[in-house]
Amino acid sequence: MMRIWLYSLISFSALCASPISTPLLTVEGERAAIEAPNLRVGMSGFIVRKFDTTHSTIIANARVEQTNPSNNRAILQISKYDGLSQSALPSGIWSPKPSDEAIIAYDYGRALVIAPNEDTYESITKSIPNIEWIHPDNYATFLSHEGHPTPLVQDFHDYCTANSIGLLYIQSAQTLFTLDCKSFTLLDSAPSIPKKGSAQTPFFTHVPKIRAAWWGTGSSQLGSYEPYYLEQIALNNSTNHNLYELYKAKFSDKSALLHHFQIKE
Repeated sequence: MMRIWLYSLISFSALCASPISTPLLTVEGERAAIEAPNLRVGMSGFIVRKFDTTHSTIIANARVEQTNPSNNRAILQISKYDGLSQSALPSGIWSPKPSDEAIIAYDYGRALVIAPNEDTYESITKSIPNIEWIHPDNYATFLSHEGHPTPLVQDFHDYCTANSIGLLYIQSAQTLFTLDCKSFTLLDSAPSIPKKGSAQTPFFTHVPKIRAAWWGTGSSQLGSYEPYYLEQIALNNSTNHNLYELYKAKFSDKSALLHHFQIKE
């Protein structure tokens, strides 16, 4: 628990601080440039257009694609806003332009934890301050509605988007991984020894059984907790050199997990 506590002190200011708001400097197609400190690749947010002093709307999703700490410049990848799923409501067709506002890490004060057992879950949530924790029972109920006893990356995106959850913590291989819950991009990792106890699949929850769909990806029961999440993290962060080195150190340079990376040594 002490290691998690130390980790939270180091990473709290960057990941759990107030949302970062800054105007777009330039826009070229699906990319926009901004200037702001403490950004990390993979952080998500959205683009806001202000029509006057009292009226504004979200017009696009945004994800930090590149950062340059030397001048605090960053490149955002812009995509269609999918935070409002109500098709009966009208929506405008606006393309982001300079002077529109980028808001990054808007919901990083809300987080979901994927842990192998209840004691590990309690240890994590009690040691990281100033977070509104969304109980995994709620996520398990969502998965049951989707028919996915094996959670997909798209399930994390959809659930976190619908519930304004910014951060996802996954405990695996004596490491606490911190990801953006919408993009599944790794933001940080730190040593963290889980509490003793058997690993529950697909994660710790009081929900006795997650309903399975008749067919399709995610409809089968998850066989083993740790390998699945390690693989999903690798597949969705295949160019992350630090993650590659972490896996190589933990599992040897012959681990099958390393095959998921696009790293040239």
